[in-house]
Amino acid sequence: MKNIGKKMDGNKFLIFLCIITFSSTIAQEKQDSIKVKEHPIVFGDFLLGYSNTGKRAATVGLNLNYQLNNNLFTFRTSETTSIDRIDWFLIFPISIVSNTTTEYALLYGKRYIEDDLSYHFSGGISYNINEDINGNIKTKDIFVGFPLEIGMSFFKPKKERFRVFYGLIPVGKPTGFGRSIGFKLYANIAKRSYVGLGVTFGLGWHKIYENEK
Repeated sequence: MKNIGKKMDGNKFLIFLCIITFSSTIAQEKQDSIKVKEHPIVFGDFLLGYSNTGKRAATVGLNLNYQLNNNLFTFRTSETTSIDRIDWFLIFPISIVSNTTTEYALLYGKRYIEDDLSYHFSGGISYNINEDINGNIKTKDIFVGFPLEIGMSFFKPKKERFRVFYGLIPVGKPTGFGRSIGFKLYANIAKRSYVGLGVTFGLGWHKIYENEK
């Protein structure tokens, strides 16, 4: 009888051990599935800004961003244009004196997230094409620069349904994909340097949201 009791206790222990192992496996699978469902932090933002190149200028730009932990990797392209003079015939421009710098840049920096806002600072290297236009005379210059930027943006604090038609109509299920708005101080230290301040409009996954129902 004692041997039978020992065998029964041993079987109970084995069953208990199997249950614990199975439960741990299921829990790990659930965690792994949650990790798979998490979107990376990937977003783009469009910039409209006022710049100073030694003259008053306007900048339009586009950033594509990827964040890993607090590390921010960015591809930036922009055009900064100053217009010195336009000669008109009635309502038609016949001669323009202007300067445009087109920038293609790779930046690395740090980005920190707090609820519904983020702030970042980045620096890198850029390839620049500068074009002077004076009527029919065009001159081009190519040079390397060192782009910098500091920015802050605001986005939704939790998953919500994405809204179309200017945010009026919600569609689909709650998602981490959404819009952002912010501002940015930017510069390019180069042969033709500039510094500016602009407003940004973003779209993408701006943070890792908790898996909400």
